[in-house]
Amino acid sequence: MLAAVAAWGLLAPAVPEAADMQAAKKEGEVMWYSSLSLSVAQKVCKQFNDKKLGVTCVLHRDGSGKLYQRYLQEAKGGVFKADVLHTSNIGHFVNLKKDHLRPYKFQGSEKFNPSFFTPDGAWNILRASVYVLAYNTKLVKPEDAPQTWTDLLKPRWNGLLAHAHPAYSGVITVGMLSILKLHGWGYYDKMAALKPKIVQSAVAVIPLVARGEAHAVAGTAAYNTFGDIKKGEPIKMVLPKEGVALISSPHAVLKKAPHPNAAQVFTDFLFSQEAQQLLVDQGLHVGHPSVKYPAGLPSLDGLKLIDSTPDEVKAKSKEIQEMFRKKFGV
Repeated sequence: MLAAVAAWGLLAPAVPEAADMQAAKKEGEVMWYSSLSLSVAQKVCKQFNDKKLGVTCVLHRDGSGKLYQRYLQEAKGGVFKADVLHTSNIGHFVNLKKDHLRPYKFQGSEKFNPSFFTPDGAWNILRASVYVLAYNTKLVKPEDAPQTWTDLLKPRWNGLLAHAHPAYSGVITVGMLSILKLHGWGYYDKMAALKPKIVQSAVAVIPLVARGEAHAVAGTAAYNTFGDIKKGEPIKMVLPKEGVALISSPHAVLKKAPHPNAAQVFTDFLFSQEAQQLLVDQGLHVGHPSVKYPAGLPSLDGLKLIDSTPDEVKAKSKEIQEMFRKKFGV
């Protein structure tokens, strides 16, 4: 998906403009609609606010699907609260690009991995992660641990899996798209027969497994798993042999942002080395060339990645969400 992202803006003229710090101070705040896990998003906001720039980060955190629907409902009613939007469903940004996004090329973008920004600045990839399995090491013996996606379809996992909902989570939507490319809807027919525990968020599945309420996660973002492993939870991450989805999570300035200058200042901060290093320390991958990755975080270079274009995600998101409801009854 990252390579496809870079190609998206090739035909569009660049429309960046430098952030106006004085104007941003007069606006006073920036409203960030973000699907980044709550604890990490709060750290980012605090890091920005601690700089005392005269602009306050105000966070509204929710799942990708809920944020997208909230923004659309507000816009339909002529109410514009959000200044910047960040979700893990790149299809949202394809849909919003024409009428709702204001291109902005953040400071230092020329030094970034080109796969992490669109040349026209319509949106930029704030962070990326991969879609992985995970299991409870106290409840699952190493010889029984899943090593492939299809290992999860064995009878031993009946009632013991946790799966998040694609209607809420962009991570799950893109992750499921990659599995469908490998195994088709028959895979999910078999999984539904095992009666997994369905929760709302990709963030919520790991604590469920850590507590022993489920024995394995049927898919989540690596950074969620990485963080809980660092905390000492009895969790092990698995990178399935068939391949893993690369989940690119865009950030964009909104065209009708009530605090447009603050939105640009905040965007420059998000893509600064300071903020990008904070994200990396939480187990995420970013485009900044000067960050240092922690031990234990899988390198993208060594993985078999299943990539999906922004258009593929846009085209398949609704189908995935509706078929999931039908097959799993939720």
